[in-house]
Amino acid sequence: MLLDDERRDFMRLVTETEVSITRLTSGQVLAAKLINLSASGCAFYTDKILDPGEELEILVRSPSERIDPLRRPARVARVSQGESQHMVGVEFLNDLN
Repeated sequence: MLLDDERRDFMRLVTETEVSITRLTSGQVLAAKLINLSASGCAFYTDKILDPGEELEILVRSPSERIDPLRRPARVARVSQGESQHMVGVEFLNDLN
């Protein structure tokens, strides 16, 4: 399902799939549940606490082997603290950053 929120520059694809998150400062790899994806960023649920401004690498694997996975550098833009899960919104970075 695509959402068109007039406050956003890009439409968001609502999805529920697994995503791998690598914390660039430590190399720690986390599994998370992807909520939505757009050209400028994504949101996911995780049980780990991430800090705003933290830099990550996002890896979304395709269900088809014919399609390359999406691998993008990202920065944490916002975190909504929950009791057992935290919703994290990230903005994708230019590969040159």
